[in-house]
Amino acid sequence: MYFVLNNKSSYCILKGGFSPRNDLALYMKNIVLIDGNALMYRSYHGVRNGFIPLFDGKPIGMVYGFASTILHIIDFFRPDGLFFTFDTKEKTFRHDMDDAYKAHREKAPDDFYDQIPYVFEFLEAFHVPVLTCPGYESDDIIATIALQSPKGSQVKIVSGDLDFLQLVSEKIVLVKLNGKVEQSVLYGPKETKARYGITPLQMIDLKALMGDSSDNYKGIEGIGPKTASQLLQQYGTIEGIYDHLTELKSSLQEKFRSHREYVFHCRDLARLRTDVPVEFSFDNAFDFISDDLSTFFQKMAFRSLEQRYQKLINKITHEVVGGSHKKGNDSCEVVQASLFE
Repeated sequence: MYFVLNNKSSYCILKGGFSPRNDLALYMKNIVLIDGNALMYRSYHGVRNGFIPLFDGKPIGMVYGFASTILHIIDFFRPDGLFFTFDTKEKTFRHDMDDAYKAHREKAPDDFYDQIPYVFEFLEAFHVPVLTCPGYESDDIIATIALQSPKGSQVKIVSGDLDFLQLVSEKIVLVKLNGKVEQSVLYGPKETKARYGITPLQMIDLKALMGDSSDNYKGIEGIGPKTASQLLQQYGTIEGIYDHLTELKSSLQEKFRSHREYVFHCRDLARLRTDVPVEFSFDNAFDFISDDLSTFFQKMAFRSLEQRYQKLINKITHEVVGGSHKKGNDSCEVVQASLFE
């Protein structure tokens, strides 16, 4: 893990010593991509009973839960690079493709939206990249970043959304949040096949066949995950199924014939875009040790988070420093060690 000890410096901690930030991509081996919208909803619903912190008399449990989870993620995964992605209020290309896309979703409660500015204030204090792109979803931005990550890096996508299974590889894993961060399930190609019986790339066709109620498209009516998986195991792709349509029982043949155009439409909706025109760089470190973040915790009266944050700084500094210090040209203290050696 490489991090900045002085966030006012234009330099960062790198293996081997003091180097300009624009060399960081060479050392960014452990990249964590966080689905910001999914984490906000998880935090909102996770901190609604019992202890609910207030700020100016209004509940800010979502902000507390969001920040708490990020500290857990950093402690558990020790990322070199940390990126957050969010949806925007504009409709996306999927809405242009299908007027019914997500049309049934209800608006979140007002107190959810009231807390969003504080979530972004937290991220600004943390000096982490926050990426959005009108016309695209947060998922598409993550897909784009993941596939463009530096050679030799490992990418962890933190989300509860199984749509990301179509991306997993030996390089990319999905961290499906489940209770505590350390209890999350990590999905790579083997785990995906063990659960669904198919490869990650086939997950796109699986979703097209069975539909997605949360996104409001139906796939082929009457085909569930078990049948869809069996068909893809046997024929590989939707095209392969149609090439062998006469081998199916008559009831399935009729369903596929009547849904031919629609099922390919569903597949276009299910496929994550990997060419989002969003500006980002792997040359930017995040400032783990930030006075601004301490100020934010103090402002929000998140005393327990401030204590955890300081303990985590001490813990990581102790692990990384290992007694090796060097002073840079601008008196920024530099650690010449890596957690991953």
